[in-house]
Amino acid sequence: MCRTGSLTWGFAGRGGGPRLILCRPVPNVVELLEGQGVAVTRLPLDNRDVDAFSLPFPDHPVVVLGSDKNDRARSRFDGAHELAHLVLHGEQIWGVKEVETQVHQFAAAFLMPADDIHDQLPTTVDWPALFHLKQHWQVSLAALLMRARTLGRMNESAYLTAIKTASARRWHRVEPVPLGQPEQPARLLAYLASTDSTPARSVLPPQIVESLQTASAT
Repeated sequence: MCRTGSLTWGFAGRGGGPRLILCRPVPNVVELLEGQGVAVTRLPLDNRDVDAFSLPFPDHPVVVLGSDKNDRARSRFDGAHELAHLVLHGEQIWGVKEVETQVHQFAAAFLMPADDIHDQLPTTVDWPALFHLKQHWQVSLAALLMRARTLGRMNESAYLTAIKTASARRWHRVEPVPLGQPEQPARLLAYLASTDSTPARSVLPPQIVESLQTASAT
C-alpha cells in the first residue's frame, strides 16, 4: 500500500515540505531519506550508547547510521528515529527523555502504522507469527512486541513473558530470522565520485573524504 504524504523539516521552517510517496511497509528507509535531500552515511561510531545521529543543516540534513552492529532491522529503526528528530525537533535540544520518547513513537508509527499492522499483531506470544511479521515489516522482534503492547493487542503479562523468553534465549543480542545486510546509502558516494564534489573536496581534509567514501561503500 502506498500513500501520498509530505515531510516538513522542522529546522527549516518551510510550509508543506517535500512531497513523497509512503509505502507500507517502507521499502527502504535510507532511499527515502536520500530522496528527500538528506545526506546519509554509515560510519563506525564505537559507542555502545549511540546507534545513529543527525545534523539538522537547513539545505541538506545529515544522518549518520552506525555501522558497528550490522543489523538491518535496527538500522531501519535508527533511520526512522533520526527522521523524527529532523521533522519534529530540528535544532531543539535532543537527548532528553521526553524528546527520545517522541521520536521512538514516531519511528514505530512510521515503520508499523497502526491502521495497517494492528490486526496482524498477535495477542499471545506467537513466535511463528512474529517471525513472519519481522520479515514482512522489516523490523525487529523487540519493536514488534512493543508495538503490540502499545496498540493494546498484547497485554502486559503476555508482553513481559515474551521479553523474558527472548532474553533467556539471548535474542536481545542477536535475534532469529536475520533480514540481511543493512540498507546502504548511495547518493553521498555518487556525489563524492562526481566532479560536483570538487568544491567540497577543496575544503575538506583528504582523509575525511576518503573515510566517507570507504564507509559509504561498505
